[in-house]
Amino acid sequence: MKLNNKKSKVIAQVINLVLGLLFVLALLMLNKIVPTPTFMRAEYVIGILIVAFGYIAVRGWQYYELDTSGEGFTLKVKRIDWFSFLSIKEKHIDLPKYKLQNYIYNKGVFNDDLTLLINSRKSKGNTIKVKFRLSLLSDNDREKIIMELEKIISSNNQFQIDSKVA
Repeated sequence: MKLNNKKSKVIAQVINLVLGLLFVLALLMLNKIVPTPTFMRAEYVIGILIVAFGYIAVRGWQYYELDTSGEGFTLKVKRIDWFSFLSIKEKHIDLPKYKLQNYIYNKGVFNDDLTLLINSRKSKGNTIKVKFRLSLLSDNDREKIIMELEKIISSNNQFQIDSKVA
């Protein structure tokens, strides 16, 4: 199954554009070029916008591609916001499905964290944790990702049980 969030690129661009325009408007209100409405103060608006920009700089908006067709599992995650220069590299994992041992999925308000537990001979505990941050997921996409991971994990567990019996 192939899954991506191409629509999130447009949503992230619109959100960034609106925040940028609001920041410019607040600066114009602060310099008294544009009249300030009586119910709002420019300093408070700028403070809120700085917090929003800080949140986006730390967490960011992510574009992802997930491909589980065939024998491989591929996941690519890349930042798509104004602050994407902070992490230029895209996170990419491509491995056989049988190496996927388990996963941890934490749902957040704007971003979801996905941690994959992968079988490896290189580490001491034979398990490596790989963390991904996914953003702007619809409930349908979230359910598809979880369902696909559950299917892979259950088939791996069934294969391990069958190989121990034989």
